[in-house]
Amino acid sequence: MFNEQTSTDRGLRAGTLGAAAITLMVVSAVAPLTNMAGVLPVAILFGNGTAIVPAFMLMMILVLIFSVGYVAMARHVQNAGAFYTLITKGLGKTVGGAAAVVALLGYNCMQIGMSGMFGPVCTDLVKTFTGVTVPWWAFSLGASALIGVLAYRRVDLSAKVLGLLVLAEFAVVLVLDLMIVYKGVPGGFDLAPLSLSGMPSASALGVTFVFAFGCYIGIEATTIYSEEAKDPKRTIPLATYAAVVLIGVFYSVSTIWIVEAAGTATIVSQLQNIADPIQFVFNIGNQYVGNWLAVLMRVLFVTSVFACLLAFHNHVARYFYFLGKEGLMPAWLGRTHDTYQSPHRGTIVQTIIALAVISIFAISGLDPLLTLFAWVANVAVISIILLMLMVCFAIIAFFSKNPDLEPNQLIKTKIMPAIAATGFGIVAYFGISGFDILTGTPGPLAIALPSLILVAAVIGAVRATTRPDAFARLSADQI
Repeated sequence: MFNEQTSTDRGLRAGTLGAAAITLMVVSAVAPLTNMAGVLPVAILFGNGTAIVPAFMLMMILVLIFSVGYVAMARHVQNAGAFYTLITKGLGKTVGGAAAVVALLGYNCMQIGMSGMFGPVCTDLVKTFTGVTVPWWAFSLGASALIGVLAYRRVDLSAKVLGLLVLAEFAVVLVLDLMIVYKGVPGGFDLAPLSLSGMPSASALGVTFVFAFGCYIGIEATTIYSEEAKDPKRTIPLATYAAVVLIGVFYSVSTIWIVEAAGTATIVSQLQNIADPIQFVFNIGNQYVGNWLAVLMRVLFVTSVFACLLAFHNHVARYFYFLGKEGLMPAWLGRTHDTYQSPHRGTIVQTIIALAVISIFAISGLDPLLTLFAWVANVAVISIILLMLMVCFAIIAFFSKNPDLEPNQLIKTKIMPAIAATGFGIVAYFGISGFDILTGTPGPLAIALPSLILVAAVIGAVRATTRPDAFARLSADQI
């Protein structure tokens, strides 16, 4: 029945999202306050230093270099499949099939893994204000159900919710930055945070770059919304560059001042003496502004994680939708809602998966932060690194086969993608080889978890090779 209905699919809601809305959607997936309060302290601890600041800057430059070729190719391949679409056009159907399932795994892992952070921070917030302890899984399951309802409806509803939450996140951190500048820092401004000398070893530096890269995941998803964008050939490039620069500058500037406020010479020892590193940034907010800001940041930290969950859910639902239309997933997934024109069936499937995985971890009694978040979300990080690496190769191959599309643009179509590929290759190496450090997993799990990516790639490649109808619609798209 679903196969018959697919032919009458109305498609996604075209002309819904402008550059600002798309920028907010992808920046929400990056979860700026979550990374500043949750990831930054951990990155400094794991790296034993402050090199995370230049790492953020270098990652911004790397992602910007990548974006040049990415946007150039996306302009000629308009399809919300994003990464796997570009990889298919550049490297062929088999590699594209592998990339499609890896992308689906990666974004699912990020959305579900972040639930492992959302539950505990909600539990802590409620206990702080009421003294009542609510199980973490109650919040994680409730959030997944609520997100399913929001995503089932129109995408611009999700954009409005995300926009308000993200603007509030930027505002509170900006207030903290300004107050640190106004009141001054211990011992005066120090250039140490701008130097990689804060890192004692090459291996520690590698882990730091993986942490920094993880904080940018979600920025690459602008093209997923191309069919819903207003004037996509203008809107998508603008949103991509705006998102990269906005979040890169935000991370770099705010991290500098937070590190300065704590004291560059003592920040590591301070973090080592805090039972919960997440409290580190909140404590600085209390010190420089007052308890009201610390409380507000705690609340917005919760909404930041929620915004991240909602944004990645939107990503996953669209991947299900397009993989259904292109033959790699059951065809009934490739249909939008008759009224909302949302990828509602992908939303339902993703919600069921999330509820099931969260329930398994809850029933097993595993620590959500140390397992569900650390294990699952980092599988997503490695998946996206590898996908971006493959996109770089696809860009070079695509423009080699179609030189007339961007004539005399060697820097845009060859050199910059090659530079980005080198950078992502290095980051991927550190991520895979140091997976045990990133996640705290024992030996066998440190091998098994990243191996899920290889399994997904094989499934996707076999599926694409054995199904003649796979990517049929994509192959029919005009370049």
